[in-house]
Amino acid sequence: MKNKKQLLSRPALEIIAARFRALSDASRLQILQLLFDNERSVQEICELSAMSQANVSKHLSVLAEQGLVQKRRQGLFVYYSIADNTVYEMCDIVCGAVGKRYGQVIKEFSGR
Repeated sequence: MKNKKQLLSRPALEIIAARFRALSDASRLQILQLLFDNERSVQEICELSAMSQANVSKHLSVLAEQGLVQKRRQGLFVYYSIADNTVYEMCDIVCGAVGKRYGQVIKEFSGR
Protein backbone atom coordinates (compact mmCIF):
# COMPACT_ATOMS: atom_id res chain seq x y z
CA MET A 1 0.00 0.00 0.00
CA LYS A 2 1.37 3.38 -1.01
CA ASN A 3 1.82 6.17 1.49
CA LYS A 4 -0.88 8.79 1.22
CA LYS A 5 0.49 12.12 0.10
CA GLN A 6 -1.08 15.43 0.93
CA LEU A 7 -3.22 16.76 -1.91
CA LEU A 8 -1.77 19.74 -3.73
CA SER A 9 -3.56 23.06 -3.85
CA ARG A 10 -5.19 24.26 -7.06
CA PRO A 11 -2.46 26.91 -7.64
CA ALA A 12 0.23 24.23 -7.24
CA LEU A 13 -1.59 21.99 -9.72
CA GLU A 14 -1.77 24.90 -12.20
CA ILE A 15 2.02 25.31 -11.98
CA ILE A 16 2.51 21.59 -12.62
CA ALA A 17 0.04 21.69 -15.53
CA ALA A 18 2.00 24.57 -17.09
CA ARG A 19 5.17 22.45 -16.91
CA PHE A 20 3.41 19.56 -18.65
CA ARG A 21 2.02 21.92 -21.30
CA ALA A 22 5.57 23.08 -22.03
CA LEU A 23 6.54 19.44 -22.56
CA SER A 24 3.47 18.58 -24.63
CA ASP A 25 4.79 19.81 -27.97
CA ALA A 26 6.91 17.58 -30.22
CA SER A 27 9.00 20.53 -31.42
CA ARG A 28 9.89 21.49 -27.84
CA LEU A 29 10.76 17.87 -27.07
CA GLN A 30 12.99 17.83 -30.15
CA ILE A 31 14.76 20.97 -28.93
CA LEU A 32 15.29 19.45 -25.48
CA GLN A 33 16.66 16.31 -27.11
CA LEU A 34 19.14 18.43 -29.07
CA LEU A 35 20.28 20.04 -25.81
CA PHE A 36 20.76 16.76 -23.92
CA ASP A 37 24.43 16.39 -24.88
CA ASN A 38 25.59 20.01 -24.81
CA GLU A 39 24.52 23.59 -25.13
CA ARG A 40 23.66 24.89 -28.58
CA SER A 41 23.12 28.24 -30.24
CA VAL A 42 19.76 29.14 -31.70
CA GLN A 43 21.32 28.83 -35.15
CA GLU A 44 22.54 25.29 -34.42
CA ILE A 45 19.11 24.30 -33.15
CA CYS A 46 17.53 25.71 -36.32
CA GLU A 47 19.91 23.77 -38.55
CA LEU A 48 19.51 20.49 -36.66
CA SER A 49 15.74 20.72 -36.27
CA ALA A 50 14.86 22.23 -39.67
CA MET A 51 12.71 24.80 -37.86
CA SER A 52 12.74 28.52 -38.54
CA GLN A 53 14.51 30.88 -36.15
CA ALA A 54 11.19 32.46 -35.15
CA ASN A 55 9.72 29.04 -34.35
CA VAL A 56 12.78 27.89 -32.38
CA SER A 57 12.86 31.16 -30.44
CA LYS A 58 9.16 30.84 -29.57
CA HIS A 59 9.64 27.29 -28.29
CA LEU A 60 12.80 28.19 -26.35
CA SER A 61 10.89 31.02 -24.70
CA VAL A 62 8.22 28.58 -23.45
CA LEU A 63 10.87 26.17 -22.18
CA ALA A 64 12.79 28.97 -20.46
CA GLU A 65 9.62 30.35 -18.88
CA GLN A 66 9.12 26.97 -17.22
CA GLY A 67 12.74 26.79 -16.07
CA LEU A 68 13.59 23.85 -18.32
CA VAL A 69 16.31 25.62 -20.31
CA GLN A 70 18.67 28.48 -19.58
CA LYS A 71 20.48 30.84 -21.92
CA ARG A 72 23.93 32.30 -22.03
CA ARG A 73 24.91 35.18 -24.26
CA GLN A 74 28.34 35.17 -25.88
CA GLY A 75 28.91 38.07 -28.26
CA LEU A 76 26.20 38.03 -30.90
CA PHE A 77 25.12 34.47 -30.11
CA VAL A 78 22.78 33.06 -27.47
CA TYR A 79 23.44 29.53 -26.27
CA TYR A 80 20.83 27.35 -24.60
CA SER A 81 21.28 24.40 -22.27
CA ILE A 82 19.19 22.23 -19.98
CA ALA A 83 18.50 24.10 -16.74
CA ASP A 84 16.52 21.45 -14.88
CA ASN A 85 18.26 18.09 -14.69
CA THR A 86 15.01 16.32 -13.80
CA VAL A 87 14.19 16.58 -17.52
CA TYR A 88 16.61 13.69 -18.14
CA GLU A 89 14.89 11.48 -15.57
CA MET A 90 11.42 12.40 -16.76
CA CYS A 91 12.31 11.61 -20.37
CA ASP A 92 13.78 8.25 -19.36
CA ILE A 93 10.63 7.36 -17.42
CA VAL A 94 8.20 8.46 -20.14
CA CYS A 95 10.20 6.97 -23.01
CA GLY A 96 10.49 3.69 -21.12
CA ALA A 97 6.76 3.60 -20.43
CA VAL A 98 5.90 4.46 -24.03
CA GLY A 99 8.30 1.81 -25.30
CA LYS A 100 6.75 -0.78 -23.01
CA ARG A 101 3.24 0.23 -24.06
CA TYR A 102 4.21 0.24 -27.74
CA GLY A 103 5.65 -3.24 -27.34
CA GLN A 104 2.41 -4.42 -25.75
CA VAL A 105 0.33 -2.93 -28.57
CA ILE A 106 2.51 -4.63 -31.21
CA LYS A 107 2.04 -7.97 -29.43
CA GLU A 108 -1.75 -7.45 -29.32
CA PHE A 109 -1.94 -6.64 -33.04
CA SER A 110 0.29 -9.51 -34.07
CA GLY A 111 -1.70 -11.99 -31.97
CA ARG A 112 1.27 -13.10 -29.89
